[in-house]
Amino acid sequence: MSAEQMVNRLWEGEPPNSAAQMVRNQVNTLRHLLAPSRGCVCNDHGGYRLSGQVVIDAERFRTLVCQARSLRDTNMPLASISALRGAQALWRGVEALADVRDVPDLELEAHGLEELRFQAEEMLSALYLDAGTPEAALPVLEEMTVRHPDRELPWVRLMVAQALMSRRAEASNVTYRRAQHHLVEQTGLDAPLLDRVHLALLRGAEAAQLIAMSARGSAESAHR
Repeated sequence: MSAEQMVNRLWEGEPPNSAAQMVRNQVNTLRHLLAPSRGCVCNDHGGYRLSGQVVIDAERFRTLVCQARSLRDTNMPLASISALRGAQALWRGVEALADVRDVPDLELEAHGLEELRFQAEEMLSALYLDAGTPEAALPVLEEMTVRHPDRELPWVRLMVAQALMSRRAEASNVTYRRAQHHLVEQTGLDAPLLDRVHLALLRGAEAAQLIAMSARGSAESAHR
């Protein structure tokens, strides 16, 4: 990408007089930050590009999530969990690209990464539940309900995890009421799966049935 293209993308056609110099300064700063990778930022055909030696966290994250899906689909759940935990560890804070989201292209990129993070954590929580380790799923799901209070499936899985940890009363009362507040009262959304799982909890459904219900809910969400 040429310096002129960077200027146009960053300032949307209204750059300051010093814009070109600012871009050069930032490229030099990047080179120093990535000093262990010699030749990390190359001048090529009148523009700048990252060399193949540089691995970007966003790309590492996408690769690990893709690997995790393949491992899950080939019945290697423990390896899939390991890949997903590695993907999780790449995140710093809640938002992706938090300091550069005023650039329109990067705002779209950030939304895509955050949605993939949601999918990865959804997969991880399901794998934990299937493996019989709800205590590992619990912190993942609690964080998901904080970041995505208007999404039904994390609340459902949180209730299931609590029930599997002998916290059925908390799941069917406290967590269900919190979920109803966020999903129905605040947003006006329907939450049919939440109600079905709540009823199953009250009727004393076993672990296998609860896990199967949440898995069907995940499949239904994927096809909406």
